[in-house]
Amino acid sequence: MNAIEVHNLGKKFKLFTSPSGRFLEYMSIGKVKRHTDFWALKDISFELPTGTTLGILGQNGSGKSTLLSILSGVLYPSDGTFEIKGKVSAILELGSGFHPEFSGRDNVYMYGSIMGLSKQEIDARFEEILQFSELEDFIDQPLRTYSSGMIVRLAFSVAVHVDADILIVDEALAVGDAIFQHRCFRKIREMQANGKTILYVGHDTEVVRNLCSQAILLDGGRIIERGDPNYVVNKYYALVADREQAYSEGNLAEHGEILGEGYKTLYNFVQNLNTAKVKALLTIPVCEQTIEINSSPRKVIFAHPPSEIAYSVLIPLGSSLAFAIGILPGAWDKIPQGIKFNIEILSEGVKENIFSRVLQPKRNIGDRGWHNFIVPLEDFAEKTIIINFITSGSGDDLSYCWAAWGWVKLIRKTECNHVNNLISSIESKEKFQRAESLTQESGTFSGKTVYGNKKATILKVELLDKNKVAQFDFKSGDTITVKTTLRINVEDLEPISVGLIIKNKFVDIYGINTRWENCDLVASKANDIFVVKFSVRIDLAPGIYWITSGSSIFHSDFDIEYLDRWVDCIFFKVTSDKKIPCLVDFQGSVEVKMLQF
Repeated sequence: MNAIEVHNLGKKFKLFTSPSGRFLEYMSIGKVKRHTDFWALKDISFELPTGTTLGILGQNGSGKSTLLSILSGVLYPSDGTFEIKGKVSAILELGSGFHPEFSGRDNVYMYGSIMGLSKQEIDARFEEILQFSELEDFIDQPLRTYSSGMIVRLAFSVAVHVDADILIVDEALAVGDAIFQHRCFRKIREMQANGKTILYVGHDTEVVRNLCSQAILLDGGRIIERGDPNYVVNKYYALVADREQAYSEGNLAEHGEILGEGYKTLYNFVQNLNTAKVKALLTIPVCEQTIEINSSPRKVIFAHPPSEIAYSVLIPLGSSLAFAIGILPGAWDKIPQGIKFNIEILSEGVKENIFSRVLQPKRNIGDRGWHNFIVPLEDFAEKTIIINFITSGSGDDLSYCWAAWGWVKLIRKTECNHVNNLISSIESKEKFQRAESLTQESGTFSGKTVYGNKKATILKVELLDKNKVAQFDFKSGDTITVKTTLRINVEDLEPISVGLIIKNKFVDIYGINTRWENCDLVASKANDIFVVKFSVRIDLAPGIYWITSGSSIFHSDFDIEYLDRWVDCIFFKVTSDKKIPCLVDFQGSVEVKMLQF
């Protein structure tokens, strides 16, 4: 049974450039338009089973609070429908639902009555609410005299004691102190054990990993990722890194999973555009165009929205879809709502969306430039499918828009024999006799997330045991070696830091890098290849652990340029004959002595 069902939900606000414009439109009774439509949410759909905890991530302005406000009944949707099954208790903006002139006690009774509780029911819960909030000395003071932390204490205490079926929390806990946050999370876990449904919004990704069983990532008012919290958190980090890179490098940069060496093109969609079935405006046809990136010509498919470009293609075994999306710079300031890019596949009568992304270059500087993606197609291997590339707008004047699908191909990894010619510095050529072992292995671990500007490229990450043999099963106390092979792609780089992180599903446990160890990589020229080995003793509790490997340049402790980062690229299992109740075994000892009197 689903506690929440949301179908194509959307929320539109009217934006006016001045108060006089608002007044003129109001007085004209709709005959004069002085506003632009702003879609804070668009096409939001999901189902949440009863007893599930859903984490919602996204940058500021992505629509998180708007979504929760609609589900809480504070706002009405402009499009779509939603259904809530059960009583909802919500903690939205700081002090939302409270009156600043009323005392804390009066606000407790007011909120309880809004939730449908009688005075007798609130009386029965009041002491428990007061004890949880620890506001006994201030409960009869006006709320306007409370600090922000005190308001959160009161709001959360009331919300979790009104016996609701669904709890909605919107970033409110961020202002609470550590002791109260710990108490709140303990209460949330108690509610989870009792089968309550919880929606949590916040920027604390570790809380999402620890508390939530599902997660979604919002961007530009749309869902761009959903699924396991660990996977969605990694995608959130990649999104943030991509936009930081775009901000620092300029508008025409390439972002995302840029194709490197070792790939074979199986089918070129741009070259076969004449075989596609196209739906588009008659006045602005879909066509092939050539653009330049870093003085290099690239072929793209110009696809003014709304458009659909459908191909019938046989998917070879082991292939992936590689492509880029972008918007002409001249249109960035003309389309504040942006353009939506979708890819749908029709296979054996079943339609599936494999990609959805909105670019809003006016709102997000990180959406400028070209954004590369690689999508594995193993589910459709050796099948003939219909693959449909779709662009759509969102109510803006699209006459200025120029949207395109860039260098769209079916690809498959191949051997990279030229690596022998690139060997230069750290290890001798004899150690690279088998050049195919240095092939870029994107996709070897299907759950990993890859991002970075590719000024340096990770060729391979290996996990070795004490005998230097590849291994994925270890005993607690074993020493592992993580070997990262890195190729430099750009000359005159600053010293490069290579590092790793060991984590479980919920928390980063250990990290090390060459910067902290004072041995950063100094490359003399492009195509230098480095091998970095980290040896770590893993005194860990039994369980499954992941390794993240990455390369970066530290311009400062707060300005980090990510070159190539493989998140969760290797997982391994740890077992132990000894009881280890926590994450790490610190090899403690105990001594017992009976005193003689």
